[in-house]
Amino acid sequence: MDVLNLNTILFVGKWAFIGLIYLILILVVISVRREMASQTINRKPVQAITPGRLQVLDAGGDKRIRPGRNLSLKSTTSLGAGSENDIVLSDPYVSERHAQLTWDGSAWWIEDLGSANGTQIDSTPCPPHVPCRAASGARLSLGEMIFELRI
Repeated sequence: MDVLNLNTILFVGKWAFIGLIYLILILVVISVRREMASQTINRKPVQAITPGRLQVLDAGGDKRIRPGRNLSLKSTTSLGAGSENDIVLSDPYVSERHAQLTWDGSAWWIEDLGSANGTQIDSTPCPPHVPCRAASGARLSLGEMIFELRI
């Protein structure tokens, strides 16, 4: 009888120990999930990196900008002669609101905003108010100014 009671106690103890280990694992998983969820909620959004800049090839009539200068781009960058633009150009053939460059996450698009003298990508006119894809290395012409899009 003593052997039977000892075997029963060992059998129950073994399963109780296994159950305790599983309980501890479940509590660890719950704790880790809570920690990960709180870090996700408290995390500030990462600013999307906008890869791109305009290199000035020909400054046209703009005396302030020298050829070779790199102009940083935001995800949406407006170009024109007006002071409200992100990049202000002083060429006499550039309109107040001339064009807008937009990064969609994988490519750059340029849209002529109805300028008087138009916008060109590699010597091809970009129709007014129609976004045109601009590849890396494309030459953008606004008025007499020429830029190279660098990604």
